Amino acid sequence: MRFIKSLSTSTKRQSAFIALFCVTFLASCSTAPKSNDANTPSRAASPDAAEQRIVDMVNITNKDANTTLAAIADKQDQRNLYLEQASLRLSEVPAAVLAQYQQAINAMKNQQWQNANGLFDNVIAAQPQLSGAYVNKAIIAINQQAFDQADALLEQAIKANSSNPYAHQIKANLARQQGQYAQAEQGYLTALALWPQYPQAQINLAMLLELYRGKLLQARQFYLAYLANQPDDEQAKRWLAGVEIKIQRAGLTLPDNTNGAG
Repeated sequence: MRFIKSLSTSTKRQSAFIALFCVTFLASCSTAPKSNDANTPSRAASPDAAEQRIVDMVNITNKDANTTLAAIADKQDQRNLYLEQASLRLSEVPAAVLAQYQQAINAMKNQQWQNANGLFDNVIAAQPQLSGAYVNKAIIAINQQAFDQADALLEQAIKANSSNPYAHQIKANLARQQGQYAQAEQGYLTALALWPQYPQAQINLAMLLELYRGKLLQARQFYLAYLANQPDDEQAKRWLAGVEIKIQRAGLTLPDNTNGAG
């Protein structure tokens, strides 16, 4: 999706914040959903490889998750335990259900929303513990501008599996759209506690902290963390330069680092 050229630089930067990233089963999903926020049109961003083949056969716990800004920003753990442990649940799901899940994903890719929704309903009826089905239904609802329904579906996804970082990430996007900035911040932090190097959560949190929370130093940390994973994102580099200028103008001490720590 494109930026509207007449927008101010600040509004353009806010536009990046709304991009919602697809949650799928062994395939990439539909196009990024539309936003209902007139001030923040969505910006396309390429989903990372892990997010394109997400499975939800996992129900792990993360008792040591520390959802504070400092702890998450400085954490360099690359592991996504949610994905690593997916195979533990695969054998418990009947082949017919897996096939139907894949059919639903294919329908989403073709924007056949009604068909996909019905297939996910069948999956949930057979395997209600699979939070990925609820997340995909939420993505369908977002594409249909049914944001309250999407939020309720994400609540169901988190209830089914609170360790699903993708559910927390998308729910945080919706919270930001509704002006619930503290809730959005916590949602991104929760996603990052589950997967510390989650690029979309990193960049979205960075923009939230800069534009809506006034936490410039912490925003810089997350821009740096994101760029460590996505070093070719020129737009993010410009945003990082911009927040560093804001930090200097505010009289804050700019940490002398390049890796997001400090």
